[in-house]
Amino acid sequence: MSDTTPDSGRHPADDASSGSSADGHGYLDSLINAHFDGLFTDESLAEFEAAMQESAAARRRFWELAVVHAASRDASRLVWGDVARIPAADCAAAATAGPDGGSRGFGLAGLGRFAAGVVAWLAVPVMMVALLGGLGWHFGRWPALVAALGIPDSAVAEISRVRYASEAGTNAALTVGRWIGRQRLAIGSGVVEIAVRNGAAIVVEGPAELEVASETLAFLSHGTAVVRLPPGLRGFVLETPTVTIDARGGEFGVRIDSTLKTDVQAYSGDVVATGVATTGSGCFPRAIAPCTALRFGSAGESEPAAVAFDEGRFIRRLSPEPGRGMQVERHDKPTDALFGTPTIAAIDVTRAPGPVVVDGRLDEWNPEAFFRRRRQEEPADEDWIEGRMMYDDRNLYIAARVGDPAPMRNCVNPDLDPLLIWHGGGLQLFLSVDRGMGWPAEGDHPNYLRDRRLAARLADVQKAENPKLMSLLMWHHAPSGKNRLSITRRITGDETVVDPEGAKGMFVQAADGKGYTLEYAIPWKVLGAGDDPPRRGDTLAAAWELHLSDETGRVWRNQIIDIRNPAEPRGIFLYERASTWGRAEYR
Repeated sequence: MSDTTPDSGRHPADDASSGSSADGHGYLDSLINAHFDGLFTDESLAEFEAAMQESAAARRRFWELAVVHAASRDASRLVWGDVARIPAADCAAAATAGPDGGSRGFGLAGLGRFAAGVVAWLAVPVMMVALLGGLGWHFGRWPALVAALGIPDSAVAEISRVRYASEAGTNAALTVGRWIGRQRLAIGSGVVEIAVRNGAAIVVEGPAELEVASETLAFLSHGTAVVRLPPGLRGFVLETPTVTIDARGGEFGVRIDSTLKTDVQAYSGDVVATGVATTGSGCFPRAIAPCTALRFGSAGESEPAAVAFDEGRFIRRLSPEPGRGMQVERHDKPTDALFGTPTIAAIDVTRAPGPVVVDGRLDEWNPEAFFRRRRQEEPADEDWIEGRMMYDDRNLYIAARVGDPAPMRNCVNPDLDPLLIWHGGGLQLFLSVDRGMGWPAEGDHPNYLRDRRLAARLADVQKAENPKLMSLLMWHHAPSGKNRLSITRRITGDETVVDPEGAKGMFVQAADGKGYTLEYAIPWKVLGAGDDPPRRGDTLAAAWELHLSDETGRVWRNQIIDIRNPAEPRGIFLYERASTWGRAEYR
C-alpha cells in the first residue's frame, strides 16, 4: 500500500494518540505499511519493534492494518483445525465495525461480535504468520513480535471498555486492550466491560473479583456483574459462592453483598439460578423470568425470595467515551494516591448560636469557621469541600459546600443496595457518640483483622459491636428528588437505617452547576445518644469522606478524606478502624 519509507526522527508511538493525519495515525501507519510492503530497513524495523513494545495503541493499530493488508492481498481462507473458514475481508469488516456500526480498533471484542460462537480469534496468529512470512519477514523475529503484541496463550477475553477503573491492591488503572487469561481480575473501583472471545460481554462494577475460566464459564467471588449474550449464543454459566446462574441467551445481572446474599435479576432470555447447598440435600433450580429478580441467601438451603425488579439497578453498558480516569494525587507512596493526604487532625464542633433552619442557605453558620480542602491542591481542581459541625441539646448539625462537576446525580437504589449508595456520590461522616470511650475511638472491622491475620478476641468483638460507632451518609437521590440520609451503626456495618424519622436534610445545587450546599439536622436520639449527648469539653471521634461520582450518578470516581488521626497509617480505610478517625472537639 505504501510506496515510500517513513521519515525518520519521530517516535511512531506518538501518532497512536496524537492526530498527525485524518485518523490520528499518519506516521505510525506509514511505518507499519512500509514493513508490510517489504520496504523496511534495519533502522525502521528497530523503530517499529520499539513502538510495539511501548504503546498499546500502536499494537492495536498494527492489528487493524494487518487485517487490511490480509484483505487486499486476498489472503485466501483462514483455517484453524476444524474451525469454519473465514474470509479475510470479513475479518477486516469485523475489525472495523463497532457496536453501533461505527469504526473501532481491531481487537478481540470486534472479532468476537462478528464470529459469535466461533473461535475465529484462533485464526489470527495463523493469518499473521502467513502475512509476515509471505512478505519476507525473517521467521526468527516472529516470537519477539508476538511477545511485543502482548497476547498470552491463555487469553480468553479482553478489556474492551473502562470507566474510572483501578485494580484492587495496586490502584493501577485498568486499560482497554488488556488480555485476560484464566486468572482472577480484582477490580478495586470503577467499571470494566470485558469482551469474551465468543461474543459475550461482562460488565463488572468494583469492588469485585472475577475469573473468566473459559468462553462459557466465569466465577464472581464478590461484587456486581452483568452478563450479556449475543444472539445465537446459548449457554453461559456464572458461578458465585452461593448461586450458579445458567443463561441460555439474553442478559442478567448479579450482585453479591458482604454477607454473600446474592441477587439475580433477569432482563431477557432464559435464566436459571440454582442455590449452592452447604449440605448434601441439594437445591432446586429456579427459572427467573425477564423483568423479575430473586435474592438467594448465604446458606443455600432456604428458598430464594422475590425482590423488586429495578431497570436501572445495574450498569449494563459502558459509553465508548472514556471517563476522566482515576484522578489521584501524585505522591511517592502508593497509599497516598489511594487515601489522599489528610491535613486536618481535629474539627471544632461549636454550639449553635440559636435555632437552625435546615434550608441549605447556611445563614446561621459562621463562614470563617469552615475547613476547606481540595482533592488536589491546584486552583484548577474542581473537586473540593468546605465543612462545619454544630450542636445543641437536641441535634447534631452538619453543613458543607462542595465542588463537584457532576453534582446531585446519585441514582443508586437505597432500598435494594443501601451499602452501595456511596458509589453515586455524597458526604459520609464517621462518628462516635460514646462519651465514655472518648478519643481515640476503638473498634475494628472484621476485614481489618482478617487481612492482617489477626485473631479476634472477645474484647475486639465487643468494641466492633458498639452501636455508638457509626457512619452517616448524606446524599441527594436524583430519581426521587429527595434528600436522603442513611445511618450504619456498629463498625461491623451490619445495621443500616435509611431516612430515620426526625432527621432533616437539604441539598441546594450551586448556581454554576458545579457543586452544591448541604445542611442536615440529626437528633441525638436518632444517633443513639438521646440520654447522654456530647457536651462542651468532650473530645470524641469523627472523620469526613466526600465521595465523587461521574455524570451518570452510578460510578464512583474519587474521594476527599480529612479529619483523620495522624498517628494511624494512611493505608487503612476509615470504615476498617475507628482509631483512624480524627478528633471532634465540642466547644
